[in-house]
Amino acid sequence: MFPFGSLDKPIVGLDIGTSAIKAVELRGSGRKWSLHRIGWKALPPKAVTGGKVKDKEVVVQALRELWTEARIGCKRVAIGVGGQSVILKRIPLALMSEMDLEDQLALEAEEHIPFDIEEVYLDFQILERGAEQMEVLLAACKKELVDNRLEATREAGLNPVLCDLDLFSMANAYDIFSAVGDGQVKHKNTGKSKTTAAPPEKGEKIPATALVNAGASHLSVAILVNGLPESTRDHAFGGERLLQELQQNASCSFEEADRMIRLGTDTQGRPWSAESRDPLVQAFLEQMGTLIRQSMDFHLAGHPNQQITSVQVGGGCAPLAELPDTLESLLNLPVRVITPWSGLHGSLPPQLDPKNAPGYLVALGLALRGDAP
Repeated sequence: MFPFGSLDKPIVGLDIGTSAIKAVELRGSGRKWSLHRIGWKALPPKAVTGGKVKDKEVVVQALRELWTEARIGCKRVAIGVGGQSVILKRIPLALMSEMDLEDQLALEAEEHIPFDIEEVYLDFQILERGAEQMEVLLAACKKELVDNRLEATREAGLNPVLCDLDLFSMANAYDIFSAVGDGQVKHKNTGKSKTTAAPPEKGEKIPATALVNAGASHLSVAILVNGLPESTRDHAFGGERLLQELQQNASCSFEEADRMIRLGTDTQGRPWSAESRDPLVQAFLEQMGTLIRQSMDFHLAGHPNQQITSVQVGGGCAPLAELPDTLESLLNLPVRVITPWSGLHGSLPPQLDPKNAPGYLVALGLALRGDAP
């Protein structure tokens, strides 16, 4: 089984996305984190599709160039996996030891995982223990997806030592940095507070947070309660759809459409008019809002004692200027674009583009799995 656990040595968080590769290396001192190295390398279309490396040669070269350009010396990396090849289930089981659960994991998983057990890597986390039962978070990922990324990183001269789920990494980063200034002390590598939230008063609903990873090809929604995912849903929807619509409407290339979205200029370098931009972006965000709402409704149908109080958005699509206001009006909830650097100590490199900050969230969460303060 590939390790989904944590290690206590410096590592580089490596997020191989559909449109770009992101890398983050942190250094810890006391209870503070500082940014040591960071890098972003764009990928051509279809080099990575559906979470799988399709053009290994291109990805390997991009990884080598990223390590050189960002001057990253550490070769030990933590890689992330996500998308529809990943399954998370919170399941009740009879009380047993962790060792017994490891022995029975495949048998328990067969009832809950819609994949052939021989084709997946499995892992678990015990969430709660009662007198006779316990709640377990079961994770499964297709071996093909993990092995495919391992092969590319190794050919690039890197040493993958850890694999984690994208949403877990994102939740870890969000949990740590959302608590900056609230006086909480974090457990090493987990992001869980040493103090638990007070139970709700009788009749009150348990507050939950919708954590959204809005990437190039996937929209993932996790519902967090006390910092841990209660449920997750993944949709084959992302920024590529907006780029495709723009390519058709403006008769431009993928690269030109990407520049129009990121820089706000048309193919001639002129400001992109609101008249042509607004309908495309608005329709895209409305589709995103519908999928987020569906994910929240699906969760609440099975957890009527909970109430989602906010939506936190990261990922490559998060910097769209219209996103917070549009989603707030659609979801009738506060919507915040996550800025992951808020919890870091020291100055940030001048070349770091603030617009790209939400896209680093998965890489940042992976980097936190190393030598933690």
